[in-house]
Amino acid sequence: MAGNDGSNGNDSLIEFYASEALTCPRRIYFRLKGYPERWPEFVKVRLNQGVNTHNVLGEILQKRFGFELEKHLVLRSQRLGFEIHGRIDAIGDFPIEIKGKTSLPSKPYDYHMAQLNIYMRWAEAEYGYLYYIKLHEEPMKVISKIDFSRFPIVKGPNFRAFEVPYDGKLFRETLKHFYSVKKAYERGKPPKGEYSYLCKFCPYRYLCYPDEE
Repeated sequence: MAGNDGSNGNDSLIEFYASEALTCPRRIYFRLKGYPERWPEFVKVRLNQGVNTHNVLGEILQKRFGFELEKHLVLRSQRLGFEIHGRIDAIGDFPIEIKGKTSLPSKPYDYHMAQLNIYMRWAEAEYGYLYYIKLHEEPMKVISKIDFSRFPIVKGPNFRAFEVPYDGKLFRETLKHFYSVKKAYERGKPPKGEYSYLCKFCPYRYLCYPDEE
Protein backbone atom coordinates (compact mmCIF):
# COMPACT_ATOMS: atom_id res chain seq x y z
CA MET A 1 0.00 0.00 0.00
CA ALA A 2 1.65 3.19 -1.20
CA GLY A 3 2.23 6.08 1.16
CA ASN A 4 2.74 9.78 0.58
CA ASP A 5 1.94 13.16 2.09
CA GLY A 6 -1.43 13.42 0.40
CA SER A 7 -0.42 16.07 -2.12
CA ASN A 8 -1.59 13.99 -5.09
CA GLY A 9 -5.11 13.14 -4.03
CA ASN A 10 -7.32 10.85 -6.07
CA ASP A 11 -11.00 11.83 -5.92
CA SER A 12 -12.11 8.39 -7.09
CA LEU A 13 -10.77 6.63 -4.01
CA ILE A 14 -12.86 6.26 -0.87
CA GLU A 15 -11.27 8.00 2.13
CA PHE A 16 -11.06 6.22 5.45
CA TYR A 17 -9.49 7.63 8.62
CA ALA A 18 -6.80 5.88 10.63
CA SER A 19 -8.87 6.60 13.75
CA GLU A 20 -11.61 4.39 12.25
CA ALA A 21 -9.36 1.30 12.19
CA LEU A 22 -11.30 -1.73 13.49
CA THR A 23 -14.13 0.49 14.76
CA CYS A 24 -17.84 -0.15 14.15
CA PRO A 25 -18.33 -0.58 10.36
CA ARG A 26 -21.81 0.91 10.57
CA ARG A 27 -20.45 4.14 12.05
CA ILE A 28 -17.88 4.43 9.25
CA TYR A 29 -20.60 3.76 6.66
CA PHE A 30 -22.81 6.57 7.99
CA ARG A 31 -19.88 9.01 7.84
CA LEU A 32 -19.13 8.03 4.24
CA LYS A 33 -22.79 8.53 3.34
CA GLY A 34 -22.70 12.05 4.78
CA TYR A 35 -25.22 11.69 7.59
CA PRO A 36 -25.02 14.60 10.07
CA GLU A 37 -23.25 13.95 13.35
CA ARG A 38 -25.22 14.39 16.56
CA TRP A 39 -22.78 14.24 19.45
CA PRO A 40 -24.24 13.70 22.94
CA GLU A 41 -23.51 16.67 25.21
CA PHE A 42 -21.37 14.65 27.63
CA VAL A 43 -19.22 13.50 24.71
CA LYS A 44 -18.68 17.12 23.59
CA VAL A 45 -17.25 17.91 27.03
CA ARG A 46 -14.84 14.97 26.78
CA LEU A 47 -13.83 15.92 23.25
CA ASN A 48 -12.92 19.45 24.39
CA GLN A 49 -10.93 18.09 27.33
CA GLY A 50 -9.20 15.69 24.95
CA VAL A 51 -8.15 18.51 22.60
CA ASN A 52 -6.73 20.51 25.52
CA THR A 53 -4.85 17.45 26.81
CA HIS A 54 -3.38 16.78 23.35
CA ASN A 55 -2.25 20.39 23.07
CA VAL A 56 -0.50 20.54 26.44
CA LEU A 57 1.20 17.14 26.23
CA GLY A 58 2.04 17.68 22.56
CA GLU A 59 3.80 20.94 23.35
CA ILE A 60 6.05 19.12 25.84
CA LEU A 61 6.89 16.41 23.29
CA GLN A 62 7.69 19.06 20.71
CA LYS A 63 9.76 21.44 22.84
CA ARG A 64 11.55 18.92 25.04
CA PHE A 65 12.04 16.01 22.64
CA GLY A 66 11.83 17.60 19.18
CA PHE A 67 8.78 15.67 17.98
CA GLU A 68 6.68 16.92 15.08
CA LEU A 69 2.99 17.33 15.93
CA GLU A 70 -0.12 16.58 13.90
CA LYS A 71 1.75 15.03 10.97
CA HIS A 72 -0.66 14.29 8.12
CA LEU A 73 -0.31 11.03 6.23
CA VAL A 74 -2.01 9.15 3.41
CA LEU A 75 -1.70 5.45 2.63
CA ARG A 76 -3.17 4.74 -0.80
CA SER A 77 -4.17 1.55 -2.60
CA GLN A 78 -5.46 1.79 -6.16
CA ARG A 79 -6.01 -1.98 -6.11
CA LEU A 80 -8.31 -1.88 -3.08
CA GLY A 81 -9.89 1.39 -4.21
CA PHE A 82 -9.40 3.39 -1.03
CA GLU A 83 -6.93 5.46 0.92
CA ILE A 84 -6.35 5.93 4.64
CA HIS A 85 -5.80 9.42 6.02
CA GLY A 86 -4.29 10.02 9.41
CA ARG A 87 -2.87 12.71 11.63
CA ILE A 88 -0.15 11.48 13.97
CA ASP A 89 -0.25 13.20 17.35
CA ALA A 90 3.56 13.24 17.64
CA ILE A 91 6.32 11.68 15.57
CA GLY A 92 10.11 11.54 15.74
CA ASP A 93 11.92 8.26 15.23
CA PHE A 94 8.61 6.61 16.13
CA PRO A 95 4.96 7.71 16.38
CA ILE A 96 3.13 8.52 19.61
CA GLU A 97 -0.65 8.46 19.87
CA ILE A 98 -2.25 10.31 22.82
CA LYS A 99 -5.61 9.16 24.17
CA GLY A 100 -7.49 11.12 26.82
CA LYS A 101 -9.78 8.81 28.82
CA THR A 102 -12.08 9.13 31.82
CA SER A 103 -10.63 5.82 33.06
CA LEU A 104 -7.32 4.26 32.08
CA PRO A 105 -7.17 0.76 30.52
CA SER A 106 -4.91 -1.98 31.90
CA LYS A 107 -3.93 -2.80 28.30
CA PRO A 108 -4.30 -0.93 24.99
CA TYR A 109 -7.59 -1.10 23.13
CA ASP A 110 -7.44 -3.15 19.91
CA TYR A 111 -8.68 -0.30 17.72
CA HIS A 112 -6.11 2.10 19.21
CA MET A 113 -3.36 -0.39 18.42
CA ALA A 114 -4.72 -0.72 14.88
CA GLN A 115 -4.66 3.06 14.48
CA LEU A 116 -1.08 3.34 15.78
CA ASN A 117 -0.15 0.38 13.57
CA ILE A 118 -1.19 2.39 10.49
CA TYR A 119 1.12 5.19 11.60
CA MET A 120 3.99 2.74 12.08
CA ARG A 121 3.36 1.31 8.62
CA TRP A 122 3.49 4.77 7.06
CA ALA A 123 6.60 5.82 9.05
CA GLU A 124 8.29 2.43 8.53
CA ALA A 125 8.78 2.34 12.31
CA GLU A 126 9.31 -0.92 14.20
CA TYR A 127 7.42 0.29 17.24
CA GLY A 128 5.30 3.15 18.55
CA TYR A 129 3.74 4.32 21.81
CA LEU A 130 0.20 4.71 23.11
CA TYR A 131 -0.12 7.28 25.89
CA TYR A 132 -3.34 7.10 27.89
CA ILE A 133 -3.94 10.10 30.11
CA LYS A 134 -6.82 10.85 32.46
CA LEU A 135 -9.05 13.64 31.22
CA HIS A 136 -9.16 16.75 33.40
CA GLU A 137 -10.56 20.27 33.08
CA GLU A 138 -7.01 21.49 33.70
CA PRO A 139 -4.71 18.99 31.91
CA MET A 140 -1.54 20.47 33.40
CA LYS A 141 -2.60 19.22 36.83
CA VAL A 142 -2.19 15.67 35.49
CA ILE A 143 0.72 16.30 33.13
CA SER A 144 2.82 18.13 35.75
CA LYS A 145 3.10 14.87 37.72
CA ILE A 146 4.40 12.82 34.79
CA ASP A 147 8.00 11.61 34.93
CA PHE A 148 9.67 12.07 31.52
CA SER A 149 13.18 11.12 32.71
CA ARG A 150 13.11 7.75 30.92
CA PHE A 151 11.28 8.95 27.81
CA PRO A 152 9.67 7.42 25.82
CA ILE A 153 8.84 5.14 28.77
CA VAL A 154 6.81 7.75 30.64
CA LYS A 155 5.20 7.20 34.04
CA GLY A 156 2.92 9.01 36.42
CA PRO A 157 -0.38 8.88 38.31
CA ASN A 158 -3.40 9.02 35.99
CA PHE A 159 -1.14 8.08 33.07
CA ARG A 160 -0.21 4.86 31.25
CA ALA A 161 2.25 4.30 28.43
CA PHE A 162 2.44 1.22 26.22
CA GLU A 163 5.17 0.31 23.74
CA VAL A 164 3.55 -1.36 20.74
CA PRO A 165 5.50 -3.25 18.02
CA TYR A 166 4.46 -3.07 14.37
CA ASP A 167 2.14 -5.95 13.43
CA GLY A 168 1.82 -6.87 9.75
CA LYS A 169 -1.06 -9.25 10.45
CA LEU A 170 -2.99 -6.49 12.22
CA PHE A 171 -2.41 -4.16 9.27
CA ARG A 172 -3.84 -6.73 6.84
CA GLU A 173 -6.81 -7.23 9.16
CA THR A 174 -7.37 -3.44 9.18
CA LEU A 175 -7.31 -3.31 5.36
CA LYS A 176 -9.81 -6.17 5.22
CA HIS A 177 -12.08 -4.31 7.66
CA PHE A 178 -12.02 -1.12 5.56
CA TYR A 179 -12.55 -3.10 2.35
CA SER A 180 -15.71 -4.72 3.74
CA VAL A 181 -17.08 -1.26 4.62
CA LYS A 182 -16.21 -0.07 1.10
CA LYS A 183 -18.24 -2.93 -0.41
CA ALA A 184 -21.21 -2.10 1.83
CA TYR A 185 -20.92 1.57 0.82
CA GLU A 186 -20.96 0.63 -2.86
CA ARG A 187 -24.03 -1.57 -2.32
CA GLY A 188 -25.74 1.26 -0.43
CA LYS A 189 -26.67 -1.06 2.41
CA PRO A 190 -25.48 -0.37 5.99
CA PRO A 191 -23.26 -3.14 7.40
CA LYS A 192 -24.07 -4.85 10.66
CA GLY A 193 -23.14 -2.73 13.67
CA GLU A 194 -21.13 -3.85 16.67
CA TYR A 195 -23.75 -2.72 19.21
CA SER A 196 -21.50 -2.34 22.24
CA TYR A 197 -21.08 0.11 25.12
CA LEU A 198 -19.43 2.43 22.57
CA CYS A 199 -22.84 3.11 20.99
CA LYS A 200 -23.62 5.72 23.67
CA PHE A 201 -20.62 7.76 22.47
CA CYS A 202 -21.52 7.53 18.77
CA PRO A 203 -22.68 10.59 16.77
CA TYR A 204 -24.83 8.29 14.62
CA ARG A 205 -26.63 6.55 17.48
CA TYR A 206 -29.88 8.18 16.37
CA LEU A 207 -29.77 6.14 13.14
CA CYS A 208 -29.42 2.79 14.90
CA TYR A 209 -31.80 3.62 17.77
CA PRO A 210 -34.49 5.81 16.14
CA ASP A 211 -37.02 4.92 18.87
CA GLU A 212 -34.98 6.99 21.32
CA GLU A 213 -35.49 10.15 19.33
